[in-house]
Amino acid sequence: MKTMYPAQVNSPGTELAAAIDAAQDTIQVADGSVLPDGPNLLTIGTDEAAETILYTDKTGDELTGITRGFQGTAQSWAAGTKVARYFTAYDHDAAIGNISELSTGLTAARDRLDTEQRQDVVLNAGMQILNAQRHAAFSLSGIKGRTLVNLLGRAGNMNDLSKWSPFRVLSTLESGSAKLTIDTGQLNGGIISPVFSVKAGKYYIAITDIKNGTAVGGGRFYIENLTANKFENDVYSSDGFKTAWAAYAPTADVTNCNLVLVVDGAAGQYAYYDSVRIYEISAAEYTSLDGMTREQIGLKYPYVDSVTPVRNPYAIRYGENLLPPFYEWTPIGITEGSLTEPYAANFKVSNSQSTFYYIDMKLPANTKYTFSAEHNGYLSVTDLIRETTILDNTSAQSATFTNINETTVRIYASNVYGAPINGDYYFKNPMLTLGSTPKQFKPREDSMLALQTDLFADPLTGSTADEVFEKYGQYFKLAKWKHMVLDGSHKWVYGNGTSGYKWANLLMSGQVQDSAIVTKFTGGILGRRRAENTSWDGPDYQMLRGDLLSITISNTDSGWGDNYTPTPDEIKAYFMGWRMFPWGIGYDPYNGTGPKGWGKIYCGVGPDDGNGMVGGSGVSTLPTTMNDMGYTPYQLVYQLATPTVEPIVSEGMLTFNEGDNQIEVGTGIVVREAIRLYDGEQPGYGAYYYTNHATIGGGSRWKYKPLKTLSFYRNSLADVSFDPPPSGSDPWYRIKKSLYDSSATYSVTYLMLDKSPIVPITGSYATNEKAMLQELTDTVQQNATAVSVLMNKKVDKDQSVVWIKPTLLNGWVNFGSGFSDLVYSKDSDGIVRLTGMVKSGTVGYVPAFTLPSGYRPKLKMSIPIATYDTVWKMGMIEIRPNGEVCVAFGGNTNTSLDGVEFRAEQ
Repeated sequence: MKTMYPAQVNSPGTELAAAIDAAQDTIQVADGSVLPDGPNLLTIGTDEAAETILYTDKTGDELTGITRGFQGTAQSWAAGTKVARYFTAYDHDAAIGNISELSTGLTAARDRLDTEQRQDVVLNAGMQILNAQRHAAFSLSGIKGRTLVNLLGRAGNMNDLSKWSPFRVLSTLESGSAKLTIDTGQLNGGIISPVFSVKAGKYYIAITDIKNGTAVGGGRFYIENLTANKFENDVYSSDGFKTAWAAYAPTADVTNCNLVLVVDGAAGQYAYYDSVRIYEISAAEYTSLDGMTREQIGLKYPYVDSVTPVRNPYAIRYGENLLPPFYEWTPIGITEGSLTEPYAANFKVSNSQSTFYYIDMKLPANTKYTFSAEHNGYLSVTDLIRETTILDNTSAQSATFTNINETTVRIYASNVYGAPINGDYYFKNPMLTLGSTPKQFKPREDSMLALQTDLFADPLTGSTADEVFEKYGQYFKLAKWKHMVLDGSHKWVYGNGTSGYKWANLLMSGQVQDSAIVTKFTGGILGRRRAENTSWDGPDYQMLRGDLLSITISNTDSGWGDNYTPTPDEIKAYFMGWRMFPWGIGYDPYNGTGPKGWGKIYCGVGPDDGNGMVGGSGVSTLPTTMNDMGYTPYQLVYQLATPTVEPIVSEGMLTFNEGDNQIEVGTGIVVREAIRLYDGEQPGYGAYYYTNHATIGGGSRWKYKPLKTLSFYRNSLADVSFDPPPSGSDPWYRIKKSLYDSSATYSVTYLMLDKSPIVPITGSYATNEKAMLQELTDTVQQNATAVSVLMNKKVDKDQSVVWIKPTLLNGWVNFGSGFSDLVYSKDSDGIVRLTGMVKSGTVGYVPAFTLPSGYRPKLKMSIPIATYDTVWKMGMIEIRPNGEVCVAFGGNTNTSLDGVEFRAEQ
């Protein structure tokens, strides 16, 4: 706004005491007392030629700090010329201008309070930088599902090379990838995938990630019996894994396709391969490949096992300081030192060895960062994937670098500069911030929105997608698809059979005809036979028609001979991973003569007996439990005839900081999974409790293999007591016994190792006061309602849950010795829970106790438990619809039923 100067009542005047020229900036007047104090305006002269001046100070009769010709023209004036504080054009213009500006400001303020204004945002897959106009909460508009169907099933994850056939190469697994080394006397070689088929008029894309090692000809791939129409299917660089791809538009059906991974060079040279996938795509997607980079194609079509939806999407806004506390960093070589505060560390080096803390994190491409800390050591940053230096060792308190590629970087606080230097080192308040300006220290404060749900869509067109929406502060899914695990819990019936295969039927309802996608236990995709077909095409086909799902099964897989009709329970056993054979007279399919036997179908775990079964797994009684040797049941995904609305478990609220925000959008987050900790009082393990360990406490395994653990919780509060895991692809964690609370409940939030497609998350945030106030009011109302509902549920559960002691049978007794006796309960939601320790009873299919009516499952259930004889080992209880609970297998020296729960038949 313009400055407005005070007026003088009645405008008394005086005269110039002496003549002045046009440049003079100090003026004497006859009587300065009649003029206002400075700063102010005066007019010299009384006609149209008058000059308006601005002065800053008045001392007696002297005016100083004068701006001549403030309005009018600066000129010479004679002594005695009239001088007064008159109303000027400037006074008028300033008043009008300020009134107008105030009016505009009031209108803007009124609009901010009367009209909601929001900024739409789209959060895309991966890391990104979003500039927000103000600090505000994110409001979700929607997330749509997507389904990827890998025609190679699970073979492309390169975890089991037995599914691939080598030629002229040595194939080994190294750090979760396939390393192909050219054999002696050869110039190239490769490995061949399992067979898959393609159809005329369809479009396909094959993708693999390749990193060259020493091969002069690099790594590449091709598909036998197909010609690529578009491709960048070779990689020569050893600078990290690169996406190689090829697209196909076959003009004829081909049923015997194999994808071949090739390394070119000389004997002993090698390259690495990972994440092999083949997807059918639409014509529009095929056209859109033109002009896309390798990186864009790899991001759009990530690797998945078999049939995979968008699974557990999340968005994380990282703190203004991107660095976590030092207890999340990894120490190397530190034998003398300590963490004095979360963001303060010191260590002593006396052995001239490289000594440092480091932290790994993903950063987006083409982004400038500032790394700062109070320290007397060195700061540095490297690109882990490309094994290059981004920020060289510097002793400066802050340094700026630009991350050119989207990559994983390793950030160091160390004693290294050229050669390691001995001494006492300290690092305090490390900061990694966006931009080139160091900022005042603040701890990292992330915000996150995590949703626990699967979101499917038509795998080819993307249509009829499941959708997430927000209502009344809660998240819901409009479910248009359903996923089922086809195991022994379903009522399978025999359909019919022909030479080499039979088919089994499952009664269905509520589905869209011909919409099924079915995967076999191998991860392979079953062919789809449509309802109008008149005959089957062979084994490994499926059909979803009016009221039935039908699946054809080869005699080789099932062990049912051409002349044998399996019973419903024998069909169940097959879907639980068991193959039938003639007991005691070979391993050919059973044709109805003599005793029957069953063996666990071989799935890469345990010894292969050469007949499709796990060596030593044969039994002569009908199995009723799941094959536990790497077997993954058949899976079914189908479209619902009528969509349903389902509530979604969620955690967190995504907020934006004013200015730049680093945001990661991904999938595969598991929120607050309840975990169990097991005593590691065994040689070599020490005084710790362990979780997710392969051998200590079989029940400590988490539901999914973790890629990255985000946080542990004790009684719902963050717990930093767990030690970081050792290096390797199967991380486990431990906590000192002195820090373990046996009365607490522990949980963990982590990212799954298995990948799933990532889709954009759309929404908005408030950009003015009206929108923020409305959002705040809605949130308070929603939270009050939610708290009221939860309190009512709590009261209901507190009043209804009663723990009951069962009568133990067949030699089973309570363990005693300070452990809880066996009891069971049922809450208001119908969930039956067991807890307690028993021993000494008969292990097998005889009841240990019986649950009363109302506490029984609808279908027979098998649930893993922890048992002990001479060592801890996994056991299994079977809970039957008649209420009988059997300890089917395991030990009986110490048998724990803690954590067993299921839904009772309503």
